Amino acid sequence: MKPEPKRHLLKIALAPLALMVLLLGGCFDSNRIEEIYAWPPDGKWASVVKRDQEEGLLLCDAEGNLSAPLVPGVTRVAWLSDSQRMVLARSHEESKWSPIARAMSQTRAEALVAQALATWQKLQTGSSWGGDTGVASLFAGRHFEWNLICIYLREHYGEILHSKLDADQWEEVAKRTVKIHRLVMARIESAGDKIAIGTQLYEGIDEISNVRVSPDDKAIAFVTLLEPENSSISRLWIVPVGASNAQLVAENVFGSDWTGDSRSLAYVQIPGMDFIDKLPLGVLVQREVLDADGKIQLQSNGKNLAFGLSLFSNLLWEGCSEGNAMPIRIRCLQDGRILFNAQELSLPATMDDGFDGRSQLFAFDPTRQATLVRLIPRSEQEKVPHSLAFFEVSPSEKQVLFGDCSGNVGVFTLSTGKVEQVQKGGEDTTGAVGAPVWRTEAEFAYTRRTPEKHGEKSARAGEVVLRRGTEETVLSRSWPDEMVNGLFK
Repeated sequence: MKPEPKRHLLKIALAPLALMVLLLGGCFDSNRIEEIYAWPPDGKWASVVKRDQEEGLLLCDAEGNLSAPLVPGVTRVAWLSDSQRMVLARSHEESKWSPIARAMSQTRAEALVAQALATWQKLQTGSSWGGDTGVASLFAGRHFEWNLICIYLREHYGEILHSKLDADQWEEVAKRTVKIHRLVMARIESAGDKIAIGTQLYEGIDEISNVRVSPDDKAIAFVTLLEPENSSISRLWIVPVGASNAQLVAENVFGSDWTGDSRSLAYVQIPGMDFIDKLPLGVLVQREVLDADGKIQLQSNGKNLAFGLSLFSNLLWEGCSEGNAMPIRIRCLQDGRILFNAQELSLPATMDDGFDGRSQLFAFDPTRQATLVRLIPRSEQEKVPHSLAFFEVSPSEKQVLFGDCSGNVGVFTLSTGKVEQVQKGGEDTTGAVGAPVWRTEAEFAYTRRTPEKHGEKSARAGEVVLRRGTEETVLSRSWPDEMVNGLFK
């Protein structure tokens, strides 16, 4: 289908910027790196999520020694401050309608059943399944919704439906499944060779992203990512540690983090967001969500701190099959500052000077009269990635680590404004090239691609290295080739 002119122009402008990937493979939102490969506060071992989810979660020590697979189906990890407990996002394929319906809200399930019954009625009165006028065409652009309807019809009208479809159509319907996503508590037991699964915090059919533990370990904030055709792109939730009563905080949220007092969440929100037809400019919001005892108590309205945050520089417009873009990243510091990335725009602007892809790191500082502060001097900007959709603050909050999928890795010192470029990016933007993660204040790990020799690619695409000062240790030296190569696909 030929895109509409304004959509086409916007994609042309943004396509070079849609270049971030999930560590351990795939397209990813910028908040995922440290949840896939993460060190707890004590730095004893890292959690590693293998691309093959059947094997799922492993642990890795500071020498790179891997454990056996410990928990299947894990997609991301967030550690608590005791370095023993963690929050795991898990997923599994489900083909039966009843558990799928239980994972949805009653309203959503009832709406899908109503659509499925209307679809069945059309089939009964002579409508075809496929083709330009078939019932499947009514759900063009709503693939996830159509998938759920097919599962419902298969389960409730299987034999009759089978008789109405040709062999290829039935084969396609028969193999349909939906992922159910869960957020659970877990704890390391023994000597790191066992992980015990605890309370289930949340269950749903929308992918879980941006898992953030409050500084006092009393609550979890997370984002669920809805299908691209849905009017709400994402939802921000909170749930107490060890409970199952997750509550919705806000919709259309991009990036979030806890304030230092563990009482509030800071996030970027775009009310009434429509990616194609409206300019995606966000508002930085701070909202109190917990009372002094750590119980959920949502403030009726959040406080708008800044507006006009441009998402243009980091949107994953191309190549992101899961619709899980997180273009804005937020980190709250103990001194009250809120760091976030955004592109500086001067409007009106031409396509040439308005969308160059370079974003800036800003701080909202409540102690200063000019509350928005540009942090990276223009003289240092060439040393950091164009898109700052991934950055992470060091444990002491003195430095910021940058990375992108072209291989750029840099360390920015907040007090001096200087950037140390650790690794310069290249043209190959496939796989988790870069992907830096702090281990301690002085150490961080990142991925480094093996350069070609005489035009030939190495059998081992790259390595994971741990850097301290200028010294580096290859953590993945003993890892299987297929696991390492999975990082760069």
